[in-house]
Amino acid sequence: MNTLIDPEQLSRISDLEMLTRTVVEGFMSGIHRSPNVGSSIEFAQYRPYTQGDDLRFLDWKLFGRTDRLHLKQFQEETNMRCTILLDCSASMDYGTTAMSKFQYARVLAACLAMILKSQGDATGLIAFHDELVEHLPPSKDSRGFRRLLVALNNLQPSRHTDTPAALRFLGDVLHPRGMIILIADLLYPVDEVITHLKSLRARRHDVVVLQITDPAEQSFPFDHAVTLIDAEGGDEQFVVPEAVRAGYLENRKAHFDRIRHEALAAEIDLAEFVTDQPLDKALRFLLNHRGRALKTKGRRRESGRH
Repeated sequence: MNTLIDPEQLSRISDLEMLTRTVVEGFMSGIHRSPNVGSSIEFAQYRPYTQGDDLRFLDWKLFGRTDRLHLKQFQEETNMRCTILLDCSASMDYGTTAMSKFQYARVLAACLAMILKSQGDATGLIAFHDELVEHLPPSKDSRGFRRLLVALNNLQPSRHTDTPAALRFLGDVLHPRGMIILIADLLYPVDEVITHLKSLRARRHDVVVLQITDPAEQSFPFDHAVTLIDAEGGDEQFVVPEAVRAGYLENRKAHFDRIRHEALAAEIDLAEFVTDQPLDKALRFLLNHRGRALKTKGRRRESGRH
């Protein structure tokens, strides 16, 4: 395990900017040492040749130096407009490991913003609970990134969730064909959320969902009778773990199976990340998604030239 991106080690760093740079520098160093480097890291201005691509756009000089076939891409093909949508509701404050779900999500959002900025992407932020908390339009300059870090540092989880309202706001203010990255625990009724995620896809946005989970939520590991308190509604429920564990795990599986099924049907990328795992898995997931999105974008542009 890379200790530079281990949540237990990261929880000891209080400065968000220092923490973000620690994670990203450790991650990028590992990426560049890897023999399986993705195109979005190694060549921001190229993409690998795929059978059927137009040979007119091959860079033969690069082929002579590297013995690898890459196509030239125009500047607008290698840049994206990204908006990070961060759930700041009270349920995100839960944690049984070194970092709560919200702390993990906030660090992840900052790291994604830094990496996207390094790729030349304009990155913005929308933070929400039942109301809009913060809105920073996508920016690719250093001042915009600093504003985003300051905003993230000042956020605190509270109140209940209203993701559909945030998604409705997104649909009204975003330019078409951007990337939307939703970071949330997804612990709320999904019908309306899925409807609005699908509406964003219908407007040709590229939608990615990063589900943040505490390990206790996956296993319900409690041994003794406990009183559970709803973080957002305040309701209390006394439970005997042995009596409710099986039902809880069954309901949880059904809940997230449905979300994944609906997301897959709508061509929405979704992955779950647990707060005791290093952040590199989530960062690599996003970069791989970005690389695929750029390839798709490049193919659409090249087909339009014929």
